[in-house]
Amino acid sequence: MIPLTGYADRFSAAPGETIAFQVSSAASEPYQAQLIRVICGDPNPAGPGIKEEDLATVFTGTYTSRVQPVFLGSYARVPHASALHGLSSLTMLVTIWPTTSQDRRQGIIAKYDEASGAGFALYMDSGGAGACIGTGSGQSHRISVGKPLRQRAWYTVWAAYDASTQTLSVGQISLQPSMGADDTGSVSSISERPARLDTPGPLLIAALGGSPVTGHFNGKIERPMILGRAIGADDIAMMSTTANPGDLVAHWDFSRGISSAHIVDTGPHGLQGELVNLPARAMTGSNWSGEEMCWRHAPEQYGAIHFHEDDIYDCGWETDFSFTVPEGLKSWVYAMRLTRGALSDTIPFFVRPKPGQPTSTACVLVPTFTYTVYSNYARSVTTDAYRERAAAWGAREWTADDHQDYGLSTYNFHSDGSGIGYASRLRPMITVRPGFLSYHDPRGSGLRHLPADTHLFDWLEAMGHDADVITDHDLHAGGVELLAPYKVVMTASHPEYHSKETLDAITAYTERGGRLMYLGGNGFYWRVALHPEWPGAVEIRRNEGGIRAWAAE
Repeated sequence: MIPLTGYADRFSAAPGETIAFQVSSAASEPYQAQLIRVICGDPNPAGPGIKEEDLATVFTGTYTSRVQPVFLGSYARVPHASALHGLSSLTMLVTIWPTTSQDRRQGIIAKYDEASGAGFALYMDSGGAGACIGTGSGQSHRISVGKPLRQRAWYTVWAAYDASTQTLSVGQISLQPSMGADDTGSVSSISERPARLDTPGPLLIAALGGSPVTGHFNGKIERPMILGRAIGADDIAMMSTTANPGDLVAHWDFSRGISSAHIVDTGPHGLQGELVNLPARAMTGSNWSGEEMCWRHAPEQYGAIHFHEDDIYDCGWETDFSFTVPEGLKSWVYAMRLTRGALSDTIPFFVRPKPGQPTSTACVLVPTFTYTVYSNYARSVTTDAYRERAAAWGAREWTADDHQDYGLSTYNFHSDGSGIGYASRLRPMITVRPGFLSYHDPRGSGLRHLPADTHLFDWLEAMGHDADVITDHDLHAGGVELLAPYKVVMTASHPEYHSKETLDAITAYTERGGRLMYLGGNGFYWRVALHPEWPGAVEIRRNEGGIRAWAAE
């Protein structure tokens, strides 16, 4: 991890509003935070150079260092409920589509406490489908089918425990048989000690458990089910589509509430759950016919969720300090400079005018959607030449190539080879920093996005022009009325990503006679989506034609 870094809970604030900063510092001594106004973020000595205004008189502070970890990996969490208490026998049944090798144990359904040896779990590993039951005193009984699962193939997997015989069974059924593949089977084993299935912890789907949660699943999961009795292998095929209501403990239907951050239990106890770290919903299921390409037209065929071990939404760090924008602070680009000895980081943010109170006739629309989508782009460009230039120019030394602890960009891939479809600002955005070089450019500075955009602000400063700052996120929420007071709206260098709301607002502004200065390249190309249940994140699904980093599955 980067020894001193952080993030803000929002991109922009108006006078009177507060921004919270979350920081992780590995130093043993306190670190300092100081406000600066960013004028130019290009470290190239042949250009304007780094230009900043020291605003320590407005805000400065010293804060205790502490390391705040990042926990990658998505899963679903169902709180403990009485329906999950007191089970003596049970069956877990689910359809999966694994996407990575099984060299480690990956949880599918688990409510298990390893320390106490209580609970139950269905998982996969090098032996295919596996299951365990807790038998007390930190002990467990485990078995596996012994036949590895193929990647990107659908299976029904199941596990059952019969308390009357103390028998644990596990099995897997290939739904896409392949010539020469021996990947269907089941095994049973009698436990020497009776199972202790009760544990007060939550039930997890797509992870094993623990604190922090580990054993994340890579791949798609659909229709997880728990029955209150043990059933045999001969009944599994029928039970995967229906179950006796009297036996049903829970049946989560991922084709319901697809647009939400929750999973729906259609069983009798309503064991609803929440999704953690933004797994991909509306994914094709085992019943997808290929006839409908839009999930909204056939949600029952898009009832799978694709989980990844490296998904990230919100680091969830505690707030170290907050800054309330004072009255009269100019609308502009600002940053909190963190320092501890030779360590430093710079967390940028934007001050916008109060709604309905513009301070200029001109406005810069800052492309924060594009910043977010590209954030932490690992370009594989951190070469010796790059490092030498960064050191010589005093540029940022940290890159996403070296530090993938905070999640990557939507231009990168998950560890299982699927494209990353979500990006969030609620994490350190290594690439969104003044002084960051996107790559080594023998002919120039090698800047993109925020550092490149500061050239516009440096020009405005040099020419004596005032301009208000509004971000994509502001425009998405506020609409055309945010732009209406201005005679001219300027884009920055790379306004590529927009939402329907920002596109509608800009269109309405120009149709009313507003002047739009397009100062970028590669602009207005992709459309992103935001969601009120996942504030801070944007979604991009690369389904349409055009130049794509990856094609959505």
